[in-house]
Amino acid sequence: MTRVDRRMSHTQSGLLRHPRGSDHCHSAPSAQSGFSYLFALFTIVLVGLSMMGANLQWKTMLQREREAELLFRGDQYRRAIAAYVYGQAGPLQYPLRVDDLLKDPRTSKRYLRTAYLDPITGRPFTTIPCVDRIKGVHSPSEAPTLKRDNFPPEYAQFNTVTTYREWIFQYDPSQEPVKPGLPPPPLKRC
Repeated sequence: MTRVDRRMSHTQSGLLRHPRGSDHCHSAPSAQSGFSYLFALFTIVLVGLSMMGANLQWKTMLQREREAELLFRGDQYRRAIAAYVYGQAGPLQYPLRVDDLLKDPRTSKRYLRTAYLDPITGRPFTTIPCVDRIKGVHSPSEAPTLKRDNFPPEYAQFNTVTTYREWIFQYDPSQEPVKPGLPPPPLKRC
């Protein structure tokens, strides 16, 4: 009998032999492997759900950091515009453009370290015009804000707004307290 004939006779007789000669051959998968597969799928689903939750927390944390940076940068613009207005003797006036805050053409002073970008959009801030000059900046983003309270007193109006576009950082001398015995500063009304 040849080798192939022996294999066929064993198969036909119902005896399965391992090719190496042992009497035990692996049979069909047991029910245990089905539960292992389900357990692995369940674990993958749980890990995926927890990663989605972590991603949402991460996005929220990044948005809060961008909001804090927006408040800082917007305030830097507001302060720079105020410094520009009072930066020289003579008539008070707003700057013509943002570049005037980087280097005042009247005195060569620098009121702003750099022309900051809006941290929400990554683009330049939108300027708020006052006739032919600028009196402030704001974000061009229409995205809803997370922060709705606990703003510094000079930005208390942000408590009632819902988008970053409404966070307006402008210098308005009429909002400044007038020193006793002095008239309010003359500045073009916008």
